[in-house]
Amino acid sequence: MFSLRRRLEKNDLETLDIFTISFSLFRVNFINFIIVGLICGMPLILTTIHFPPAVFDPNKVQTIEGLVNWFKNEVNAGFYINTALSIILDTISVIAISLLVEGLIYRKRKTASWAIIKSFKLIIPTLATLFIFSILIFFGLAFFIIPAIILAVLFMFIQNICALRHTWGIDALKYSYNLVKYNFFKALFILSFIFMFKIVFLITFPSAPIDTKEGILYYFLSSISLYIFDTYFKIIIALFFLNRDFVNNAQIEEDDEDEEEENN
Repeated sequence: MFSLRRRLEKNDLETLDIFTISFSLFRVNFINFIIVGLICGMPLILTTIHFPPAVFDPNKVQTIEGLVNWFKNEVNAGFYINTALSIILDTISVIAISLLVEGLIYRKRKTASWAIIKSFKLIIPTLATLFIFSILIFFGLAFFIIPAIILAVLFMFIQNICALRHTWGIDALKYSYNLVKYNFFKALFILSFIFMFKIVFLITFPSAPIDTKEGILYYFLSSISLYIFDTYFKIIIALFFLNRDFVNNAQIEEDDEDEEEENN
């Protein structure tokens, strides 16, 4: 893995290399990655079964008033429970997986329990950073969808930065922006691929009614499968971040050395 770290520091990996190396890391520490994915996914699967999501009808929410009425009449407490759990558990998952990936890069195979316990120490500032991010995305959506997409790409590393560089809030947003701005289209492609894969997965395996035993079993198995893929995708994002961060730091060090030589 030491050679891998030097490779990450040398130059930006091609997109295919990022996917390939991420799969290798996934395979090397498969059990711990899967444990993190399932521990963070299982509570949400169970609460969704207990509180089935309200069916979204576009015909009823064509106006702001319709959206408000839909929330009042159709949305139950389970919606808010599932939403809160989704945000918290997904954040823990991203932090834990980032820690496991960095451990492999430094030739230290960490355990799932170690990563999850450490993620709890980092979750509050990470959630605060995500809150700032969500406000920016909201304003981006207010000016049509394109600005929101651009912001989502530019700030795609904020959770990894909070987990691995202990940088929060606006500083984390700036950190992510500086890493992504010169690789914007690569980042856009990776996020688009992940998004489209999930859409195709959901279309290919449509959800069955959860009010039957067969429907519950089908939902459970399809959700487990999706969480396994989601774990792999989070490894990809973590590796992409580390590659960009190593290259960026190496460039800064070279610039500093060149500046010192010129001054001398």
